[in-house]
Amino acid sequence: MSSALRCHILAKELGLDFEEVPVNMGQGEHKSAEFLKLNPNGKIPCLVDGDFVIWESMAINSYLTAKFQPELLGTTIEKRALLDQWSYWAILYPQPHLFSLVMNQDADAQATAKEALLPYHRILDGALRDNDYLLGDQFTLADINVGSVMMINNLVGSDMAEYPALSAWLNRLMARPCFQ
Repeated sequence: MSSALRCHILAKELGLDFEEVPVNMGQGEHKSAEFLKLNPNGKIPCLVDGDFVIWESMAINSYLTAKFQPELLGTTIEKRALLDQWSYWAILYPQPHLFSLVMNQDADAQATAKEALLPYHRILDGALRDNDYLLGDQFTLADINVGSVMMINNLVGSDMAEYPALSAWLNRLMARPCFQ
């Protein structure tokens, strides 16, 4: 369970040929001296591109998009700002509750996390009501960053019936090869 998934989705969308180096966190490989030289936080993901090293999934995705397909960043500075807004929103607000649903089997904790998600589902459903994608009719990095969080709803079996725009958007994303 890590945020590396959004980086994998983007790399697939960009058609990048990359080497994935497994890090066995159960055996503490992420805390090894060798790995800590790459990411002093001892977390994944971490990207090594030649001599350049970058960690944090959102930063990695911004870097890869700017380098390989900048049009996915939006066509204006305002769209780029909205891309950042939605990306940070996803990891700050719905992601912790969705991770809680995956990681915590306690019924009370599950009920609390589901209740906490409701306003975020409503917000996202409203934003998508008149748009195919978060920034309008153009698929962007915002859809990957936010979609990689919201697709956890599918994993945990969330009932999305009262969020038709959000559900349709998730279905559009899940139909893309990069999300499959």
